[in-house]
Amino acid sequence: MSNHVFVRRAKCVFHQSFCRNATHLSLRWAERGFANSPLNSKKDLLKKFVSSCNRSIGVLAQFFGKQCTIIGSIAAQRVKRTAKIVSLYNKLYDEKLVKAMFTRFGHAYIRNSKGRSFYFLFGSVFFSWEQEKITEEQLASCSNDMKHVPSMLDVPNVSAENTDLSSWNCIITRDHLKVWRKPVQNTHFYEYKVYGTYHDIPARAFFNVQVDLEYRKQWDKLVIELEVVDKDDNSGSEIVHWVMHYPYPMHSREYVYVRRYKIDPVNKVMAVVSQSVNHPSCPIVDKHVRVLDYKSQMVIKPHTAFDQNGFDYILTYYDDPQSSFPTFAYNWMASTGVPDFVDKLHHAAKVRHERHQNIFVHVNKGMPERMPGNIHVCS
Repeated sequence: MSNHVFVRRAKCVFHQSFCRNATHLSLRWAERGFANSPLNSKKDLLKKFVSSCNRSIGVLAQFFGKQCTIIGSIAAQRVKRTAKIVSLYNKLYDEKLVKAMFTRFGHAYIRNSKGRSFYFLFGSVFFSWEQEKITEEQLASCSNDMKHVPSMLDVPNVSAENTDLSSWNCIITRDHLKVWRKPVQNTHFYEYKVYGTYHDIPARAFFNVQVDLEYRKQWDKLVIELEVVDKDDNSGSEIVHWVMHYPYPMHSREYVYVRRYKIDPVNKVMAVVSQSVNHPSCPIVDKHVRVLDYKSQMVIKPHTAFDQNGFDYILTYYDDPQSSFPTFAYNWMASTGVPDFVDKLHHAAKVRHERHQNIFVHVNKGMPERMPGNIHVCS
């Protein structure tokens, strides 16, 4: 039963009951000459009227309770049926494909229907922190990228003897930076891997700027919106909503991704892992173009210590911009845009670090303290 039918029926029940009692009372008043009746008789009639109204309200409450039970049962059955359908499709098709298909259907349904209040009920079927969180294995895999650095730097193109890196080709070589790329299966796009080294700031300063979203709003002029919308305290993963300008004439792009970062003092590495995700708090809207396939991994390793100048980093990045822009043009922008972003990241970290160093000079030398931006510690 729809909400409109339920409300209409409830109004009819109450209206009929009230009118019946009011008419009955009016007739009795007319018969007995209510205006000239003794006071006790008036009180008796009023009590009977109130009692009758209470009985009507009781009937209405019972009716309302039954309808709520029916609606709740229908909603539960629909959720259960949806879960069964998802389970069936998971057996027939790839899990990632099924999730993308049902999520797109859900977003289309929510966008075109008036019942947006049911979005969280619908989205809860598909979102689970246990499935969407960044795992320890993913962080460890990201950190292991540093083991490939020697083989990547020996020759311009990675040796085919290394099966992990055989498909990567070097496309940019600079004094402090190298860029590789490899084709992504079943697409016309590439995944990029950037290696770089800096000697003028500490690893922790570079890491902090990478994870500090509020500071990024200041130095990254492409940011339109950037905020954390949800967080899992158990794993440390968090959902980030990010909207950024794209080069004219393309529309702005919207990213919703889960990320997690960690400092590993034993292996002396810092890792930041992000990947696209669908979340009930961020339904697809027509205002921006949603990027549905995105991943980014950065690992930072200091030359000596986290708070001493000098570190190496590796950034691995891929996204599908959901654009009809010529592929060769996008690949050119990506191959130049990723290194440009890292340079901006380094500049922002250097400016912030120098600012904190200047503040440090003016504090009491007898009470040294660690400045903001150098206090990020994760487990």
